[in-house]
Amino acid sequence: MPAAAMVALVALELAWLAWFLIVPMPNFPREQGTLRRGLLLLKAFPHVVPDTPWSESLLGKAAEELSHVENLPQRLPIAAAAGLIALAAVGLGELALAALRIRGPFRAAERVAVAFGVGASGLGVLTLLAGRLGLLSPPPVRIGLAAVAAAGLAVSWRRRAASGEGGGIWPPGLWPPAAIAVPFVIIMALGAMLPSVDFDVLEYHIQGPKEYYLAGRIADLPHNVYTNMPFGVEMLHLLAMEVMGDWWWGALAGQLLVALFAPMAAVLIAGAAGRVASPRAAWLSAVVYLSTPWIYRLAVIAYVEGPLCYYHAALLAAAILAWEDPQLPRGPWWGLLGLLAGGAMACKYPALISAVIPFGLLALADSWRRRSARPLLAYGLGWALVMVPWLGKNVVDHGNPVYPLGYRVFGGHPWDESREAQWARAHGPRPVEAGALAGSVVDVAGRSDWQSPLYVAFAPLALAARRSRRLVLAILGYTAYLFLTWWLLTHRLDRFWLPLLPGLAILAGVGGDWSPGSAWRALRGFILATGVVCNFVDCSTALTGLNEWTGDLATLRHDLPRRLNPPLAAIDRELPPGAKVLLVGQAAVFHVGHEVVYNTVFDPETIEGLASGTDDDFRRALRGRGITHVYVDWKEVRRHRAPGGYGFTAFVTPERFAGWARAGVLGRPIAVGPEQELYEVP
Repeated sequence: MPAAAMVALVALELAWLAWFLIVPMPNFPREQGTLRRGLLLLKAFPHVVPDTPWSESLLGKAAEELSHVENLPQRLPIAAAAGLIALAAVGLGELALAALRIRGPFRAAERVAVAFGVGASGLGVLTLLAGRLGLLSPPPVRIGLAAVAAAGLAVSWRRRAASGEGGGIWPPGLWPPAAIAVPFVIIMALGAMLPSVDFDVLEYHIQGPKEYYLAGRIADLPHNVYTNMPFGVEMLHLLAMEVMGDWWWGALAGQLLVALFAPMAAVLIAGAAGRVASPRAAWLSAVVYLSTPWIYRLAVIAYVEGPLCYYHAALLAAAILAWEDPQLPRGPWWGLLGLLAGGAMACKYPALISAVIPFGLLALADSWRRRSARPLLAYGLGWALVMVPWLGKNVVDHGNPVYPLGYRVFGGHPWDESREAQWARAHGPRPVEAGALAGSVVDVAGRSDWQSPLYVAFAPLALAARRSRRLVLAILGYTAYLFLTWWLLTHRLDRFWLPLLPGLAILAGVGGDWSPGSAWRALRGFILATGVVCNFVDCSTALTGLNEWTGDLATLRHDLPRRLNPPLAAIDRELPPGAKVLLVGQAAVFHVGHEVVYNTVFDPETIEGLASGTDDDFRRALRGRGITHVYVDWKEVRRHRAPGGYGFTAFVTPERFAGWARAGVLGRPIAVGPEQELYEVP
């Protein structure tokens, strides 16, 4: 490379890194001022910022959070339960790969990673079927998982013995350089085994499985519309609750399983980058992916986007293998891609756009080129095996396979026009404006609080790599498609664009190894070191997720609800054991130990239905449901009614509650918080 061009590249890379370090982090609370990553980086080390001893530095604080090793034995049952389910997922995946007669060309670690994802979505389907039949209980679940794990491992051992498979375990070049990312994996695992603090997780990702576990079956939950989404990932939480025999501890094991998707994805990303470019690209791509604060965040908060990113990584890895080896058996290979696309859609509906359709079009193109319907049929069959049970559940419960989406096409009860309008305001596409597009590009590139600087630093240089340029362009085109469909078709929630990351990580690995020159190696080393340290500091703070990694779980179980919602925690602590509480305005209820009646903001408000008649009718309705107390969270009600909120029924007003108290339907209000009230049902 000419010296002038190298100087220009150095200037661009350093300018990008400087911008990344000084741009304000948009999600930092405005009332607390402005926070920049450069300041976090300076505060990471002792005495760089004056009067900052080791104990006050960010890395010192992280070390303190890792120091309570006496609490680690509390995690052993959680890890054991998650390990049993993970082994069963790999075993079921191995059985599926054996049925497809796929014997290669994966390395051992890649095959385990693929089997894990295929098996995890399969376990989700089996759990759904068993739960609908009311067959879930701890003993048979434990025995069934152990049997599936043993069967799959036996098939795997027999296959390896018969074929004489050898070679390395890992993608070439992955170890030992990828050990740079091991600290991230450690804190991911520890963070995943902490009680959840996220609203969406407490409202439905683990609350739905909790209700299924307590009921002993999977049935429609008319008060929680979100549980009608594909719940392939959430079934892992339910399985973990059955294995643990407890909904709270089981949720921690389920969260650990969700975190496991991150290193599994990294293995497949590394294998893909190694095939596109070189062994060095393999470990670079894995490090870029695992060191991304977003990936850490998805591991410690039980969102479904972590598994969703895994399935996109697996689809890319399988497609790249097919691109590189035209001799692979097309029918079985497209069947595998169909299973992976089904697994992606079983995470959440938007994967229909991001995964199912684009890879389905590739299957269609392959069928057209070969003048055979076999690729497309195999792909469709694989997808259907995973998704038809989830779609069928909604047809049975609501008459709409993708309920609550697609109301204009399929209808669906009890959805109606007013709820459709409320949903569209909250979740519908946003206006198409040039300024908004530019802002979104900047956010995805690096302004997002949990983005890594390494993608923009390395990925564009993949175009300079001489090997597999067509494949690089194809991956780049796919990532552009993901960005545009996210921007045009969704409400642009930041975590909805995260399926971009696997493809960008592959490109970053390829671009990071674009030149063997010493000048580039030195610059790459500096950028990589700065980016990894900056990312680790970001991950180590509470800005990215709860970071009390080795805290006492027994203490956290009681302390975290008080931190999250003191009034709700107080009534849960103080009400008698038999109390049953109707919640108005509050739906993040997973930590509540008492029996509760609640609804999400998109479901009919329960109290409105109970109080639709006279005061005497309302009194009888409360008694008929066994409700002993009514809790009103006016703060949440106002939040939903505020501009940009999801909306809230006008039926709920302070005046109406005052009238019920005067009529004796409810007792006098007790202030349990600054904007929360508790009423006893006389």
